[in-house]
Amino acid sequence: MGIGHEEGIDAQSAELISEWDYPDVGVVIGVTPMAGPDTVMLDYSESGADGEPVVAYVGEDRTPRRVADSFEEFMNGLVPCETYEDEDEGE
Repeated sequence: MGIGHEEGIDAQSAELISEWDYPDVGVVIGVTPMAGPDTVMLDYSESGADGEPVVAYVGEDRTPRRVADSFEEFMNGLVPCETYEDEDEGE
């Protein structure tokens, strides 16, 4: 799911919010591979539709937890997967 997806983020987001009972606080931008399914959302609950959303992680309990104060901060905080790979992995 993401930019360039046939149905687009908005269409997929509404379906995921309904199907997985995510809080209706914004837009789903990614589903994680955790046992859940967990998700990452742009959360507009504090800013309103025209404001800057925070980025929130939503776990099994369906409670949004702020992980970044803006999408830019979220993107700047991403690191390569290799950063967390096990040292023994791949040997």
